[in-house]
Amino acid sequence: MSADQARNHAGHSEFEVLARFFERAGSSGPGVLVGLGDDAAVVSIGEQRVALCADALVDGVHFDLAYFSVADLAAKAIAVNASDIAAMGAIPRYYLSTIASRGNLDVEEILVVMAEEARSHGALLVGGDLVSSGELNVSVSAVGVFEAGSAVLRRSGVRAGDALLVTGPLGASARGLRGLRQGDQSLSVAAREAHLRPRPQLTAGQLAARLQAHAAIDVSDGLLADLEHMLVASGVGAELGEIPRFEGATPEEALYGGEDYQLIIATDKPAELASAFQGEGLPRPFVIGRAVPAPSVRLLEGHPYRPGGYTHRL
Repeated sequence: MSADQARNHAGHSEFEVLARFFERAGSSGPGVLVGLGDDAAVVSIGEQRVALCADALVDGVHFDLAYFSVADLAAKAIAVNASDIAAMGAIPRYYLSTIASRGNLDVEEILVVMAEEARSHGALLVGGDLVSSGELNVSVSAVGVFEAGSAVLRRSGVRAGDALLVTGPLGASARGLRGLRQGDQSLSVAAREAHLRPRPQLTAGQLAARLQAHAAIDVSDGLLADLEHMLVASGVGAELGEIPRFEGATPEEALYGGEDYQLIIATDKPAELASAFQGEGLPRPFVIGRAVPAPSVRLLEGHPYRPGGYTHRL
């Protein structure tokens, strides 16, 4: 989601650029289990499967210092990477960060908060780089591992007949962003925190992988945009029902808003997954629909819908 929506209408989409690169260079090779096209790459190092990802937060695109504190920025930079690791079903272990700063922020505080956020879920900030720049940019790379016997949750694993679930209500971050931009003094703490300090669904992703769910993705660009990545990669369609909506969010924010960092999970064992969530003290996941064999089907409460969400233009 962008603080400058005009940037969404020029250049090539990030997905077009990556698709062309993949056609030219590919991403397969010795030890590569999952290359381009998922929330994280997965490689084999000895007997260990390792998930690798990277994400950047850029001033004016991903955040605005008018309402983001330095601590919020640091926490979110870790969270968005942890969410990609969660979407693969892995456990985050290490982070590296590169911070490009104009010299007007407390970079040491950013590093301290990053380290604290990493430790909060059993991981470590182990290195990176600091550079001076005219534009504030915080980039993080994450390294995760998989439990023995757990699945690697790829986008392309959805099967016809699978239940499609989300781990929480949607539109919270978009509602928070709207309120922060408007200076809404009545904005709830939950909405504010959903945008400034999202919580990655790490336990949910690991449970889904342990129970051999077929596929997952995190909701970063919007429910319908991220679900579309799964459907296209898997060659299936979807029939959706009611979408759980965060209190105060509009239907459009729930469907297209993005940055909720909930997980979409495809499984043929929804009841078993819900029971496992309950056993871990997690909120019950919401069944939002099912995958169908016809790859062109896109129905929401019985009506055709148009996929969409935020796309970076390069």
